Amino acid sequence: MHLLVASVFVLLYTVPASVNAFSSAPVIVPEVHPAHVIKITQLVQAALGDEGDASNNRYAFARDAVTNFQENDESPPSNELVYGELSVEVLATILDAVGVQENDVFLDIGSGDGALVLGASLLYADTTNNGDDASDGGNAMKMCYGVDIVPGLVDRSISHADNLHRILQDNESFLQQSQANIELLLGDIHQPDSQLQNILEETTIAVCFATTWSAENAVGTSLQGRKLPKLSKALSRGLSSGCRVVIIDGKLDEEDGFHWMGDLRIFCPDTAPYSV
Repeated sequence: MHLLVASVFVLLYTVPASVNAFSSAPVIVPEVHPAHVIKITQLVQAALGDEGDASNNRYAFARDAVTNFQENDESPPSNELVYGELSVEVLATILDAVGVQENDVFLDIGSGDGALVLGASLLYADTTNNGDDASDGGNAMKMCYGVDIVPGLVDRSISHADNLHRILQDNESFLQQSQANIELLLGDIHQPDSQLQNILEETTIAVCFATTWSAENAVGTSLQGRKLPKLSKALSRGLSSGCRVVIIDGKLDEEDGFHWMGDLRIFCPDTAPYSV
């Protein structure tokens, strides 16, 4: 058996914040322990129904939701709606590289089945049980949002979030108390309504898996040269200063006010053959 090994190019930007000589530097929380990443991965997989080869069936149903949406004449071009997602392990690598801070607000742009939102809500949850089951655990993530333009995917992601809630309630009561709040909503990042605009202003870490965002949105075919002018302008209008923006397999325009902070290449077979 030949394993398709793919890589994703992760680019980090910030929306520059005004400088305050009296403000203290933000405190970065510790990186996620590998054992905790494995545990959260298993919990999210259970919520998604990814047992054995079931993930292949889930992807097929997700693609069906996209296909049904494409029957709408006002839907985006089909090659902007190829379904794909990153693993919780890759998300943990990205967030640790970015540097999560206390009270961060996470947004997954194009959240699909909700896997990254579910993962982000638990990765930085306090796992130290002090014996008082009535106390709430801490979490560096204050809130986790996901937005998608496909109604069927939003419905699926809400169902998966409900599954995770039941799993935690039955088996991980303390972790449930530490989980960040989740909200999954239908919306168009390029034309946000008032609710989505408020979320954009609240967001401190935004992640977008942009590999398939190509038609009329990307410039250039090379993964390292793909600019996303439409997305760049939309985010520059909506995000607040100081927000960290992670774009996978795409680039924002610094002329829109973004400051490039660095890039990261992650090898992950779960994105093949789209990120190569």
